[in-house]
Amino acid sequence: MIPNHFNASLAPSVFSRIRAVSARSSLRVLALLACLCGMANALYTGEIVTAFRVPNGKIVVDGKPERLWQALSLRYGGVPSTISFTDYAKVVLLQPENIRNADPSLYLNNPVHGKITMLAAYDNTALYFLFLVKTKTVVNAKTVCLTADNLWKADAPEVYLDPNTWVDDSTVYQSYFSTDASGLIFGSSPKTIQLDKPLYNGDSRFFFRNRATADKFQVVTAPTGVLAASARFAAADTSPMVVEMKIPYWGGMASANAGVKSTFISWGFNMYPDSLWGDCDGNPIAYRWAKNYLNYDQAASKPPGWRKNDSTHYDPSRSWDGWGRFDMSPMPEVDSSQCRSSTAWDLSSWAESCQSTTAGSISPRAKAAPVRTPARSIDADPVMGRDARGRAIPANRRPAFPVFQRP
Repeated sequence: MIPNHFNASLAPSVFSRIRAVSARSSLRVLALLACLCGMANALYTGEIVTAFRVPNGKIVVDGKPERLWQALSLRYGGVPSTISFTDYAKVVLLQPENIRNADPSLYLNNPVHGKITMLAAYDNTALYFLFLVKTKTVVNAKTVCLTADNLWKADAPEVYLDPNTWVDDSTVYQSYFSTDASGLIFGSSPKTIQLDKPLYNGDSRFFFRNRATADKFQVVTAPTGVLAASARFAAADTSPMVVEMKIPYWGGMASANAGVKSTFISWGFNMYPDSLWGDCDGNPIAYRWAKNYLNYDQAASKPPGWRKNDSTHYDPSRSWDGWGRFDMSPMPEVDSSQCRSSTAWDLSSWAESCQSTTAGSISPRAKAAPVRTPARSIDADPVMGRDARGRAIPANRRPAFPVFQRP
């Protein structure tokens, strides 16, 4: 069964009818602002995800970060790719279709104060991803999201990868991505893959799909070598948690020996709210790194799946706009020999444990860079929120009604 991001039910609260006028007004404002931005680059260019070279076979995919990940985190200057769970600008409303462009703050009240951070690495055989997650609750994927095609809905980090060579020229990159044979997936290519791993560490299953069968972006048996694992810091603790992934090079993805490679990536987090733990029929609160604002109403060429007044494109299951850039850094291998073992799973502790790392493995600029919370993250301020375009708003101005509950 193909996981249907379009038809699964996410029933908004009955109170949402009261806010219908407000939602429509917000939609018009978003569309207007998108038009004012003009036909800007449709790809997400606010950030580049960079993978750094590591020694062959040194990363063990068990959900427990090695010192190598500690050393690698400093290559980002203390600010790797991060999504705050209080950042409305990264929230996606998967269902129903009539609110796909609405302001998420109208439907999501008091989001969980937490975040997810991603690090990326590569060696001669594979790509590796590590996710550090801080969240309040974790759904038991063994008792709720039982079927393989529902695993993406569980609290799960998610990554899409496509090996087509990066280019931001719309006349070129749009030719890569097309509607699959099912007619549901608008922004993937025959080489695109997706991998999700539930945070719940009591379930070893993960979600994998590609277009290798009948040109449909569907759940398939994962290719040999694809691995994913999760672990938690303490037995009774949900924060922090770690997910590790390994993806061997596949069709069209150049090996590390083929030189520097820049390709396409999209990643995010699917949070399954505890109000829906009775089953897995609803949709998660979706956070998408590549969520984008663009309006094609006046454009001669529109993306597959485009509808009038659309202004949000956010992942490869919806549009060719939901991609960002993925770089394989040509820098020397990361050396963790000077890092002390850290008993904590956070970037600040890792930076402290690796301060004595030799200059040959980490650049002086990276060594000196302070570890800080990304500018868009507002985890430290419990009274503030962000609207759909990332602007800070006081909590007392946000609509006080839930949506991720059944009527």
